Amino acid sequence: MRIPSHQEDIATTTTTTQTTTTDDQLVPSTWSQALHHFFLKDIGPPLVLLTISGFIYTRFQLLSTTPFSITELAIFSSSILLWWGQEYVFHRVLLHSPFKWIGKSIHAAHHDKNYFHISIDPPALLLGWLFTAHFLIKALLLPQYYHFCLTATIGYSLAGLVYEWSHYIVHTKVKPHQLSLVERTILQPIMRGYAKMRDNHIRHHLIDDRYWYAFSVVEMDDLFGTNPNVRDVKREIRRSREGFQ
Repeated sequence: MRIPSHQEDIATTTTTTQTTTTDDQLVPSTWSQALHHFFLKDIGPPLVLLTISGFIYTRFQLLSTTPFSITELAIFSSSILLWWGQEYVFHRVLLHSPFKWIGKSIHAAHHDKNYFHISIDPPALLLGWLFTAHFLIKALLLPQYYHFCLTATIGYSLAGLVYEWSHYIVHTKVKPHQLSLVERTILQPIMRGYAKMRDNHIRHHLIDDRYWYAFSVVEMDDLFGTNPNVRDVKREIRRSREGFQ
């Protein structure tokens, strides 16, 4: 279900009435501005893309001795599925945990900011996570299966980079309909997915952060029962507030 326009107005109002941080950060409002900031102005994503390119190049160098196989395709797909699963679990269980730790504190600060802001993880975290995953995968496999390690790392890291871009773009002022008619026709499936992610994340931030944890695959909220009816949640919140009056 699409977020009604008045909820987007709430996000805008929240943004403009709190602080001037948004203006200082020059939050992108067009696709070209968003792409420029993500890939040219910020150093983290380009470094991740360069690192992934290095893994891809290394894998192609091994083709003469270890050609692609169905098994490798399955490993590539599984590594993406792994990212999607851990993305949901990490967000729900750890970033919104009942106990205090640094990750929860950082995520709470993210929630406290205006909805529209630049949300890109620092390069140290992006690269640290990437290489930690790579070396963990490498430790689990025998040396002769290094090509499988590379493929798993590539799939996992690409899924992570897509998440980083997606989370960044839904916190900008770029809207799904800001494309020409021809572009929308060609990119319609991608735009629908972006609209669903954006709506889901707006609900998580602006309605109730006990729900709507999913991101890359919003259907995971359906799977794990964290996609309630929006009207029911609003009614519950209203009754809770009235009970304290």
